[in-house]
Amino acid sequence: MVQKSKSIILSIAALIVLLCYSCTQSSVTHIYNSVSKNGWSRDSILNYNIQIDSLDRECNIDVELTYNNNYPYSNLYLLVSIADSVSNIISSDTLQLLLADEYGVWKGDGWGTTYQQREEYKHSFKFPSSGNYNITIAQGMRGEPIKGIERVGVKVDRVEKER
Repeated sequence: MVQKSKSIILSIAALIVLLCYSCTQSSVTHIYNSVSKNGWSRDSILNYNIQIDSLDRECNIDVELTYNNNYPYSNLYLLVSIADSVSNIISSDTLQLLLADEYGVWKGDGWGTTYQQREEYKHSFKFPSSGNYNITIAQGMRGEPIKGIERVGVKVDRVEKER
């Protein structure tokens, strides 16, 4: 009986800590776009519109990916750009995501045949002004179209200042 009470108290304490932690997160946006079941072509550019209201903090920008066993490669090249509201390019990069190890074992978290992976794109990125921004993502693989990519997401979080 005492053991059961201790585990209930520990569970409640863990839940309170988790709730407090989630309340301090300052996510600006978290958007996913689905990819066609027929495959992701190079000319199919995914768009993510975000609003930056405050310049008092830097932001971390992550790219998130959901993929399945039909993806034929161990890596994925993504062409990622950030543009302001008048289409001025602020940043443009090529990311290589490693989705499987040298033995073909998927690196992402998952179950069954579906996996999810998050990769940091920008750390402590400072937007030049408040306003609307557009993040675009295109695939940069040689195969056309690529199969097995289900969804691609962008998550933007404000960097928490240490106290």
